[in-house]
Amino acid sequence: MGIVQKRRTIEEIFLQSGLLNQETLKKAEEESKKSGEVLQQSILDAGLATKAEILRILSREWRVRAVDLSEMDIDPDVGKVLPKQLSKQKMVIPFAKEEGMLLLAMRDPRDVFAVEDIQLRFGIQVIPYLAMSSDIRAAISKVHGGDEPSPEAIEEEEDAGAQQPQSQSTQAELAEEAQELTKELLEGLNATASAGGVEVDKGVEMEDIMQVDTSAPEVEKLVNAIILEALRLKASDIHIEPFEKKLLIRYRVDGALRKSTFKVPFTFRNALMAKIKIMGGMNITERRIPQDGRIQIKAQGKPYEFRVNIVPTVLGESAVMRILDRSGANLTLDQLGFLPDTQQRFLDSLAKPYGLILVCGPTGSGKSFTLMAALAAVRDPEEKILTAENPVEYNLEGVIQVQVNPDLSLGEGKKFDFGAALRAFLRQDPDTIMVGEIRDEETGHIACEAAMTGHLVLSTIHTNDATSVLGRLSEMGVPAYLIGSTLECVLAQRLVRTLCKNCKEPNPDPPKDLLLALDEIKVDYSKATFMKPKGCHKCGNKGMKGRTAIHELMIMNDEIRMICKPGVKSEDIRVLARKNGMRTLMEDGFVKVTQGVTTYEEILAAAK
Repeated sequence: MGIVQKRRTIEEIFLQSGLLNQETLKKAEEESKKSGEVLQQSILDAGLATKAEILRILSREWRVRAVDLSEMDIDPDVGKVLPKQLSKQKMVIPFAKEEGMLLLAMRDPRDVFAVEDIQLRFGIQVIPYLAMSSDIRAAISKVHGGDEPSPEAIEEEEDAGAQQPQSQSTQAELAEEAQELTKELLEGLNATASAGGVEVDKGVEMEDIMQVDTSAPEVEKLVNAIILEALRLKASDIHIEPFEKKLLIRYRVDGALRKSTFKVPFTFRNALMAKIKIMGGMNITERRIPQDGRIQIKAQGKPYEFRVNIVPTVLGESAVMRILDRSGANLTLDQLGFLPDTQQRFLDSLAKPYGLILVCGPTGSGKSFTLMAALAAVRDPEEKILTAENPVEYNLEGVIQVQVNPDLSLGEGKKFDFGAALRAFLRQDPDTIMVGEIRDEETGHIACEAAMTGHLVLSTIHTNDATSVLGRLSEMGVPAYLIGSTLECVLAQRLVRTLCKNCKEPNPDPPKDLLLALDEIKVDYSKATFMKPKGCHKCGNKGMKGRTAIHELMIMNDEIRMICKPGVKSEDIRVLARKNGMRTLMEDGFVKVTQGVTTYEEILAAAK
């Protein structure tokens, strides 16, 4: 078994090269501590070695090329590819371009995070070169001169750390990090205000609200604090809302809005919105129309994506950031709260080679999660799966995912919507197709025809329950014969809050209405353990933590297909579906109450 060679420190490199001895190395280290410079620059400044010797030794050790910037004239157009502040912050300067690649002089070419950040932000391949700090500073000064950066440049120069709050800590450490960052933020704001710099709003409107710059460190800390607090709480959305003389930060946790633990000075509202727009790739100068953007970050080693929507209000801009856990597609049907018999019947429908399977429910009911889990269940290396989504929320390995764009014109009045994507998919020889939503006649018609011609089609539709889907499709204009012959099953679902596992306690006196309902649907609760919320530090003293789904699965059979005619009543379909074994949303929820998962009140609120 081979021995992995330990990477040498920079001190060891210079000692073993013979360029320095212990005495000169100590002198260079003392100089480095005083100046705050990297060791190689301190060696050069102290006259202990020549620039050529330092560059030769380090480039050989680190296996990168070196460049002496003092010996070349950098084209200003190349040098200004990166904003001045970003170059100074990361101590880098572009010095040449070759075949679409940017040659980048760096103080430390081993800094892969800086390289990846620049590649992602500017969409160009970077080749790192080693250079001395003093030469990089001189080159930045020469290329950019003494010009003050424009507001747009300042905003682009923000540290990517605000966009990528990284932490490899546990959940408890993340909470501590968010709290410390919040404390530091507020202390910094107060100190700055006391010093006469940025004025903190005390309830009086300032005349020049934009004196708080997006490049101010307080704004960067504020964005980090907001994001970290959301991840700590496991929030699904961040709401940033302007009210009269105050800016409110709220988080949606387990379906309910919760105020942030810290307050943001009202004077920061425009700077905060501008920062979010920069991160989301939106137009920072436009404040009159709604805008949409996307932000990608990593935290705790996990990828997250934020879907950002900003709308103008009479008191300023309001933003909502939907948090998408990019690892969420790893969920399976077993983790989505299905009762065993419901899950098995759903899997039986998914196992069929063709047909239309729909998931219905209101916005925020977890339909996308269920579809991703369903696709994961039917995924097979021997089959081709295509999805049309807007937007693509979760990445699924082995599945070809397409993001539709209704704003993109295909000519002749056609747009790249779900219908256009479906038509294109049918020429891609697919086995399984998932379309984000059926919202019009064209999409519904093509989905049914695809299901009729040998494809398994999965989609979502907005209805309150499973039996209303037939009427909804008919209202769209999809022929009844198509609906009846292609629809295999409809799954309706809602999300309900679950009891905190840490503090829930037995409920010896469950509601009488619940017991009557259980008797009516013939559920044996003689051995059930009813639970009630208590409250502890883990659930914020609310007694509820996390969510699960309640389901209503309607399997199509011959009886239901026979009555699929224009004008058929949802109640008639419901009678046949229940006769066929369908458990309603309310009934599914009551069973989960007997299992001690949630409460009677939660089910009534979600499925009434």
